[in-house]
Amino acid sequence: MKTKRKTASIIIIGNEILSGKTLDTNSNYIAKKLRLKGIKCNSINIISDDEKVIIEKVNKLKESNDYIFTTGGIGPTHDDITSSSISKALKLPFEINIEARNRLEKHYSDEDFTQARLKMAYMPKGSKLIDNPVSIAPGFIIENIHVFPGVPKILEVMIDEFFKKIDSEALFYKKTISTILSEGVIGDYLSETQKKYKDLEIGSYPYFKKNAFGVSIVFIGDNEELINKSCLEVFEYLKIKNGRPQLF
Repeated sequence: MKTKRKTASIIIIGNEILSGKTLDTNSNYIAKKLRLKGIKCNSINIISDDEKVIIEKVNKLKESNDYIFTTGGIGPTHDDITSSSISKALKLPFEINIEARNRLEKHYSDEDFTQARLKMAYMPKGSKLIDNPVSIAPGFIIENIHVFPGVPKILEVMIDEFFKKIDSEALFYKKTISTILSEGVIGDYLSETQKKYKDLEIGSYPYFKKNAFGVSIVFIGDNEELINKSCLEVFEYLKIKNGRPQLF
């Protein structure tokens, strides 16, 4: 029986990502954490700092995923509109979270606690805080939406702590075969193998290293027996084709 896994989608919010000014590393970091927990990542979405776009994307994804993770747009500046946009998407009041305000007040002196910094305490009514041990300003959870900052060094620490509290699903089984044969040579065979083993993810990924070319064939799924069986079939095929297969 195929495992019913929890699923997630990631929403990266920021004009700086879309313009190429800033490289997105957050989605990769979160996706790896999800995989380690046995949670399937359904999609990664990069969108602009636009209220309408944020509302539409959140409402579209929240019904078809167990988790939504957003990054970016919860800071103190005028273009940080993620929190207010999510409030509108969920039709919830946008208000000061008392605990968030208390944390910020304690962190900043009276002189430094500006209205811009107070803005980071506003979030949808009923939000649960996500701790931020780096810069204090918390993220938050509302329904199945998990809202994080966009600064990678801050996000990574917060994500690490957050995932410690998430129950693991059954882990994915994974095996990899490398071969010197190109995708053009093995593509048709792999396509037929994928059709045969519909419950598995079979991917091929070319690589170049030390002046050598090769292809990694990765098998991922819930059923260890199927992984082993399909992997052995491909391995034997590559041996016959003089593809010098190696199993990892």
